Amino acid sequence: MKIRSWSVLVAISFCTSLSLAAAPAGETYLELGPLLGHVGPKEAKIWAKASVQADLSLRIGLKEDLSDGRDVKGPRLETSSDFIGQVAVTGLEPSHRYYYCLLLDDKPAMLRPYPTLSTAPEGERGHIRFAFASCVGYEAFDSAATWGDMATRTNFDLLLMLGDNTYANTTDPKVFLKYFGVQRRLAGYAEISRRVPQYAIWDNHDYSPEPCDKTAKNKERSLQSFKNFWPNPAAGESDNPGVYHQFSRPGVDFFMLDDRYDRSPDNSKDDGTKSLLGEKQLAWLKQALLAAKAPVKVIACGCEWESHGIKNSWMTFRRERDDLFKFLQDHSITGVLLLSGDRHFTAAYQVIGKFIEVTSGPLGSHNSETKPTSEMFWYSGPGRFYCIYDIDTTASEPKVVLEIYKASEGLVQRRAFTWDEVIGQAKIKTLLEGGKPLNR
Repeated sequence: MKIRSWSVLVAISFCTSLSLAAAPAGETYLELGPLLGHVGPKEAKIWAKASVQADLSLRIGLKEDLSDGRDVKGPRLETSSDFIGQVAVTGLEPSHRYYYCLLLDDKPAMLRPYPTLSTAPEGERGHIRFAFASCVGYEAFDSAATWGDMATRTNFDLLLMLGDNTYANTTDPKVFLKYFGVQRRLAGYAEISRRVPQYAIWDNHDYSPEPCDKTAKNKERSLQSFKNFWPNPAAGESDNPGVYHQFSRPGVDFFMLDDRYDRSPDNSKDDGTKSLLGEKQLAWLKQALLAAKAPVKVIACGCEWESHGIKNSWMTFRRERDDLFKFLQDHSITGVLLLSGDRHFTAAYQVIGKFIEVTSGPLGSHNSETKPTSEMFWYSGPGRFYCIYDIDTTASEPKVVLEIYKASEGLVQRRAFTWDEVIGQAKIKTLLEGGKPLNR
């Protein structure tokens, strides 16, 4: 069954490539997309790119043939935006499955069977599976097999992209378009994008050339490109540009951080003001954590949190990291799970013996190696990886399960954490204490 599913995806990709190649110059068609972004209980955002100028809109309904559909107007796709736009849909009902079809100039730009989106449930507790990954690589073939694996092997409700979502290494919008366009044509990725909401942050490769910090020239162009390509619920604050944002599902609050736009240079002296997040984003995060009601809080960042990381990590900003950890403990903010990418391997840590961190990757990049550290309790170097958290908060004591998948092999690790481990009240046995890494 899995082989047949993958064959269908390959066939779709092949046929789509043929049709686009044969399309007459100037013909209006859907070149890229749809891609689901933020989906809440009553709203959704859908991204698309047309071949030429066109009015973008969307038909959405509960019946698979959209005979009950209503049309939602989107933007005019202009040359200045590379014919890219997003449709914001409101007036939806929680926990409903909707069929949808993109329209160009009020004509359907998709064939049946139409894709579906499922609105988020409401409530204080629930059950969610979310995938997270990073580091796609330079070429389309680097990550193609992993996307195909993700699209057919398992199910998940959300996908978090943790940075290095392209390796454009630029601030040029045209180069971003080239790299994002290649990835969004991949059959596996396209299949995920049409039905699974995605939330994204960036890291160095999808931010700018070196130096990838607040001193980067033309960084505002990267920010605009990011906002054009990712239909997140927000991007920074009105008085503080960036890609950080937050959203929630029953029982889980998500905090997606920007580790680049206001980042101090790595080599700058720590005089008490050196910062990875910047003063305003750090204040936003602390206030959001204080206001969080969910028992589980997921904090995602492009670079690693662990205490033995490389220069391009929180270790260059250890004072700020430790201050944030102290803030969490001083205010009794528990149930925090840390996510990261960047390292081109997959590993899990219990940072300072309190916080579980999972570094997920790479989707397609070359692999890196590292040695076991005093906080690391799982590790694998070679291969292409993605991770899934399965979190059930319906009981009085939430259940947190980590699944680690290796492309072409499937599930290679399933780790159920006790709640005491999640809240830092129980020690997790590390690799240096006799744990066994996966390294094959």
